[in-house]
Amino acid sequence: MSADTLLANGRILIGRELTEGCIAFKSGRICYVGKEVFSPRASQRIDIDGNVILPGLVDAHVHLRDLGQTSKEDFLTGTRSAASGGFTTVLDMPYSIPPTDSPENLKQKMEAARSKTVVNVGLYGAFDPSLRHVKDLTRRGVVCFKVFTTRRQPFDGDDDSIIEKALLCARQARIPVAFHAEDLKTIEGLELKYKASGSYSPMVFAETHPPEAESIAVARIVAIAEKTKASIHFCHLSTEESLRIVIAAKARGLPVTCEVTPHHLLLSEREVSSQGGVAVVDPPLRMGRHQHALLDGLRHDIDSIASDHAPHTLQEKASEDPWSISPGFPGLETTLPVMLTAVKHGILPLNRLIELLAANPARIFGLSSKGSLSVGHDADVTVVDLERRHTIDPSRFESKAKYSPFKGFEAIGQAVKVFVAGRTVMDDGDIIAEPGSGSIVLRL
Repeated sequence: MSADTLLANGRILIGRELTEGCIAFKSGRICYVGKEVFSPRASQRIDIDGNVILPGLVDAHVHLRDLGQTSKEDFLTGTRSAASGGFTTVLDMPYSIPPTDSPENLKQKMEAARSKTVVNVGLYGAFDPSLRHVKDLTRRGVVCFKVFTTRRQPFDGDDDSIIEKALLCARQARIPVAFHAEDLKTIEGLELKYKASGSYSPMVFAETHPPEAESIAVARIVAIAEKTKASIHFCHLSTEESLRIVIAAKARGLPVTCEVTPHHLLLSEREVSSQGGVAVVDPPLRMGRHQHALLDGLRHDIDSIASDHAPHTLQEKASEDPWSISPGFPGLETTLPVMLTAVKHGILPLNRLIELLAANPARIFGLSSKGSLSVGHDADVTVVDLERRHTIDPSRFESKAKYSPFKGFEAIGQAVKVFVAGRTVMDDGDIIAEPGSGSIVLRL
């Protein structure tokens, strides 16, 4: 047997232990994992200097903003950002302009992605109000459907009967539904109260999106899912109560999964006080017991970590009117270094981090050839230096959004090489792949 490329002089995670090893690629797939002495002859040998070879990371929650919001991000800058941060696959949310809620809009988005991406991109679908496109979008390969319970248009996520019909359609199509779960009535009532008071502080967003808004919505969606037996996924859980509801649902055998973000794990309301609109995100950063519960849940109960990469223009983040601040910030280039720092500090072991950032999201979203260093899987690989110390500097981001609440964070650990389908995409911070060299991945 021969190979195209051999990644030599590396370390591979076996269980919880790092052991010397190498990995070989042939025709875009992994053809060998093991000791170099037994490895196949390769056309190209790359010495990775004792760094750690990980399965290509999967971020299942990003907003790349193509087609209609390219002032914020596009498929090229977003996937360059992904590669810089160590991700080989990203899943793009559907509420772009136009939303990915019809075969025509999906085709338009796929065409834009094909010409720009440098890593793998999967696409979420959105429900149209009539639900007539669910089977067609599923057949065309969307990875999941997404619902905001805080929006009534174009799809009413606040109506139980509509949600139930959508979940029944999704179950018949054998595709999961992801939820941004917050209770719209709670938020609307508090917004009226605070607007009447004339409050002008970035903290207003957190105060109008309290923990109970999330837990009310999570409980509501679980109850509907229990009736329909549909598979559901909760995005960016941020509260102790929400996690408890999900844990209880899993204990009853329901097909429920959930993700958390690095910012909900490691940042708090204090960042909003000190950084203003830059740190405003939805759901908002929490304090105390919520962070502790999420960090504790990383051990067994939480299924994945996602960045919720949500770039906006700096002007949208710097507004003095708290009601005009766009919630969200870039996360593709901060997720891995801040989580590797958490590994270094003993918050979770490396093998668990890889489950959360690769194996589990690949499984949940039907990417059967991703998330594992197994022979026959796609040759998507992230090489990390676990000891590299660096300070997060948003001015150097590949993303168009060059700000972050993690600015100045002293990180330990960084991606140093990224391979997609056996091709080198990132090498020591330099993106060397051409636009359009990435692929669109379909749910299988």
